[in-house]
Amino acid sequence: MSEFIEATYAFTLPPEADVRAVVGKFAVGQTTGTWVEVPGLTPELKQRHEGRVLRLFSVPAADTTTTQPEGPVGYLATIGIPAVNVGDSLAQLLNTVIGNDASTSMEAKLVGLEFPDELLSQFGGPGHGSSGLRELTGVQDRPLLLNMLKPCVGLSPEAAAAIFEDTARGGIDLIKDDELMGNTGYSTVLQRVEAFRAAADRAAQETGKRTIYLPNVTDRPDRMLATAKRAVDAGAEALMVAYTTVGYGAVQMLRDEVGVPILGHFAGAAPFYESAGSGMAGDLACGLLTRLAGADLALVNTPFGGYPITINSYLQTSARLTEPLGGLKATMPIVGGGVHPGTVTRYVKDLGGDIVLGVGGAIQGHPMGAAAGVRAMFQAMEATAAGVPLDEADGEELRAAIARWGVLA
Repeated sequence: MSEFIEATYAFTLPPEADVRAVVGKFAVGQTTGTWVEVPGLTPELKQRHEGRVLRLFSVPAADTTTTQPEGPVGYLATIGIPAVNVGDSLAQLLNTVIGNDASTSMEAKLVGLEFPDELLSQFGGPGHGSSGLRELTGVQDRPLLLNMLKPCVGLSPEAAAAIFEDTARGGIDLIKDDELMGNTGYSTVLQRVEAFRAAADRAAQETGKRTIYLPNVTDRPDRMLATAKRAVDAGAEALMVAYTTVGYGAVQMLRDEVGVPILGHFAGAAPFYESAGSGMAGDLACGLLTRLAGADLALVNTPFGGYPITINSYLQTSARLTEPLGGLKATMPIVGGGVHPGTVTRYVKDLGGDIVLGVGGAIQGHPMGAAAGVRAMFQAMEATAAGVPLDEADGEELRAAIARWGVLA
């Protein structure tokens, strides 16, 4: 196995700073972890376990003193971290690449991670991946369609099941809990699994299409695992978890223990990437690490739902979920937040057809009802596949949606 995990950081320093000394101290601090000589710190230990500076560039790329910018200088530095220090623990990976103590660290943002192939295989990645989701749903030739039940909280299992059934009558593929709906006293996961499976069966008798429910099992790790196992035993065919709030390692645990596809939700991920000077890049937090942890489908922020994510971050996060990666299965991106029929062509143009369209209010809030909201999304997919502009496409339900929400250019 190649000996290094390569971690790349973006940062700035005053022009007079000795950048190699600063980065070298950082590399040591994130690995052998001491800035003074201590007993046991042998040359052999350093050779096997100490980090080292592999590459260092200034941004802009100034190679002469006359082309240096005035003021703080930007840098990109790649640190080689011995893979033996981390093993297959994503928790220890994060401790190493964005953790450790202030005595040896610097203010920097992690923007890149590269792994030896053997270590990638140890992380495992998705257990089912995009291909497994298509097999589960029986859908091969279009984007998958997902609804998150609205309102997010407050509904009894019986009231939520009525909304579920109305939505499922439109032939939707997947319905999940909103991330704000957990295992509560007024609506437990097991109550919802029982009620929603019955609702799915009733709708399927009319449509011939059985909708799959993904309950949110996000919780304390011990309770989460117990709830997840009981939910699967009760008939849940997939699960949802907020990977940042429970930890990437907890997602690995679910993947290995429950055996059904896992939807990774990005709730709580924003503090990882919103700072330009610390944390990590969004495509790592919501793309690469989510995939390594084992999410089979994962939410991706887009610039079109009101949150100020950049176009580049949105596209790069999606690419991290799906690009070839050491033999790991692909995670299917879910675009969510303000998705409606008038956005379908834009998302398919950006990301291709191997995606999930995550729709909330535009289904339950469709002027003709939830089932019509589902049909409007299917009509938008059909028009997109045929190359027909959405505002010229057929379908009463689609026309009503376009009249209400317009078309995204």
